[in-house]
Amino acid sequence: MRKLSIFLGMFFDAAAIFLSLYLSAFFKFRWGIFPGISPVSPLIIVYGSLVSILYWWVIFALTGAYRLHWDRSWADEIRMVFKPVVAGFVILSLFAFLITPQASIGRWIFFVYFSLINLFVYSARCFSRLLERRLAKKKLLRRNVLVIGLGKSAKELEDYLAINPSLGYNVIGFINPPHPVTNPAITKQPLGDVIDITALAEQHDITDLLVTIASNFHDDILSLLLPAVQSGIRVKLVPDLFDVVAGHVHNTQILGQPLMELVPDRLSFWEKLVKTAGDYVISLMVIILGLPLWIIVSIMIVIDSKGGVFYRQKRTGEGGREYKIFKFRSMVANAEKGTGAVWAGKDDARVTKIGKIIRKTRIDEVPQFLNVLTGEMAVVGPRPERPEIIEQLRSIYPFYDKRLTVKPGITGWAQVNLEYDTNLEDVSKKLTHDFQYIENQSLFLDLEILARTVLVVLTGKGAH
Repeated sequence: MRKLSIFLGMFFDAAAIFLSLYLSAFFKFRWGIFPGISPVSPLIIVYGSLVSILYWWVIFALTGAYRLHWDRSWADEIRMVFKPVVAGFVILSLFAFLITPQASIGRWIFFVYFSLINLFVYSARCFSRLLERRLAKKKLLRRNVLVIGLGKSAKELEDYLAINPSLGYNVIGFINPPHPVTNPAITKQPLGDVIDITALAEQHDITDLLVTIASNFHDDILSLLLPAVQSGIRVKLVPDLFDVVAGHVHNTQILGQPLMELVPDRLSFWEKLVKTAGDYVISLMVIILGLPLWIIVSIMIVIDSKGGVFYRQKRTGEGGREYKIFKFRSMVANAEKGTGAVWAGKDDARVTKIGKIIRKTRIDEVPQFLNVLTGEMAVVGPRPERPEIIEQLRSIYPFYDKRLTVKPGITGWAQVNLEYDTNLEDVSKKLTHDFQYIENQSLFLDLEILARTVLVVLTGKGAH
């Protein structure tokens, strides 16, 4: 039923897109309103309108339109239509200019088409949302959710969802909060404790956790957040007074009821697509265009000390998955044979002469572009850490796993601002920068980090 609803939404969009261009073209070419305009065959208008459907389907899909959002407000729907349409018209204008700089779309046809596609697509979306809500009300479209908490807020949320079945939230049950509730408002038997969430999520196909405990219980929130996010479950928090006053309540709503979504997707679908495509393009360019330099570096590494050119090391990536990164070897062979996983010191004797140069300029990290091509890393993101060291860090920083909610990168906000880690204090500073990056991800921030990385490579600033 979910796939059918999405297909119907795309069908309604297609009808709206077709009518928008069809009527706009008739307005200009067939109705004789503009003198001196040669008429165009109706068949050409039909074909052009059909082709436009594919174009706008791609634009809307890249902005995440074709997902079930029946709990989205009408105002949110306007934004979800207007912004992609503006982007689509900008792309059309640039494309027309590249084909022929003298091309003129025409101010009137541009205005009519822009107005009609906004109006018709918005109307189609409203109709499809009403249909989705009708299906949800009949329990044909459902989101299985767990409510964390047994207090008054949990009861109020349960009552609200019960009297609004069109929202489609199916409360499977309640979970005991980390701290006991003295006077629970929920009389039903809880399904389990926080530790049982992962198993319950798999058993009942849970898509969301609705958290009703106070957000100032930071450790409690983190104990729920990290395992859920790594399992692909969205975590939404019922805000308390502090959150409202502090202005945190703007991330998501259930038909006007404010909910804070913890670790929401900072990048839209199309931004993720651009970022991923950019990762592949940049990686191929660095590897291919810099190949003569990488050959020279490889020869110098072999001449400088015994051992191979490359060094492979186990790291922990997105979602806690382990993989091996490639690096140019900058230390003597078997540098950790007797010590195990340790941080490199500022004047570490294990670093070779060539190793000091390639570490300072970050050239030792270049082979990791191969990890980007295999999908294990991104060009920009928090640096991946070793599993052994992560275990140490988790005992000191209980929120450390938040770094694992995004794909690790070759360079990042911490790398262009700070030096190599040499102790736990350095890690604490880098964690602050990594979390700043995670919370403020954008394509523009990635571009800034890339620009500053070039300066690091050229000047050595930001590295030992």
